[in-house]
Amino acid sequence: MTNIFAKTIAIATSAASISVASLILTVPAQAASFTSFSFKTNVTATPINDPTSSLLNDPTRDIRLDSVEFNGKTISSFEVVTGGEILRNDTYTLPDGNVFGVLNSGRGPNTPDDDLLLEGPSKPNPNAQDIVDSLGNLNLNSILVTRENADTASIEVSFANPVNTFLFWERGGTAGGPVAGDSDLLVEALGENNEVIATYKILRQNYTKAGYNISTQVFPILNNGPFNIGSIGISLDGITTQTLRLTSSNNNGLISGIPNDNGPDFKVIAATVKVVPESSTIMGALLVGGLGIIFKRKRTVIG
Repeated sequence: MTNIFAKTIAIATSAASISVASLILTVPAQAASFTSFSFKTNVTATPINDPTSSLLNDPTRDIRLDSVEFNGKTISSFEVVTGGEILRNDTYTLPDGNVFGVLNSGRGPNTPDDDLLLEGPSKPNPNAQDIVDSLGNLNLNSILVTRENADTASIEVSFANPVNTFLFWERGGTAGGPVAGDSDLLVEALGENNEVIATYKILRQNYTKAGYNISTQVFPILNNGPFNIGSIGISLDGITTQTLRLTSSNNNGLISGIPNDNGPDFKVIAATVKVVPESSTIMGALLVGGLGIIFKRKRTVIG
């Protein structure tokens, strides 16, 4: 009798294993990837004090992100950057001998006088904490500025929690003009071992107008504007990450055969958006669960 039960268990185990294996084989593994989307930006900003102006707001003051809308969703809970690391910040030398990196922390000239919310610093040659201070807030007039004086800028930014959706804003064309974004940026999502798990190159033509204007000051080397702002969102399919690597190359356009990223001036904020699984995924999960229940019942009866 013991041998009969043992054979029955073996047959049941084999059948369940083959069924589960067959199911797994019919669902092909997919590499992680980003999917882009457009979104609407909802902000609180100081109105422009000029009835003849075509500007959408006072571009020198605070601009608070309130929410974004896309795919029928309104998102108002965000994750901001909490960690940063500068991987590369190529330098250039001015005629007076001062040496600066292409990466800078910028903000609206009058944001320090506006108490709507905090902003980051206004300075060249930022350190890791400056990167966090520029990006780690909801002030859309506090950004990272990449100049076009040298080749490459590359940083890593991290978030406190795993996230799957990333919102980018780019300082683009002249205010009131047709250009939303005028620069490119390589985005890489990193895994737990710092390996690249997904890649997306944001191109300047991918941006759509975000509906506000900014001017930017990097003291003492830059004070210009106002500009249009472009926006784009990218989401990870089926996974999350806590770290992005952001790189722009050939910003001065001196290397032939390589795209000129043209110095992106950007803000990035993250969110976690729940994704409803497709029906095939649900059916697969139910089938695996059902096989497990059947096998468990067989083991219980035999025992």
